[in-house]
Amino acid sequence: MGWFILLVLIVGAVAAFKYRVPLIAKLTGQPQHRIQRALERRKNKS
Repeated sequence: MGWFILLVLIVGAVAAFKYRVPLIAKLTGQPQHRIQRALERRKNKS
């Protein structure tokens, strides 16, 4: 049973990462393009 919970957590984390822009936009109430620009700026800065 423990491995099943771990698998669900991993799948959930991958899905959250893949759909992070719409999720962050929905949680913060910001437009998706604004979130996308902020994430791109962070990526280019590193």
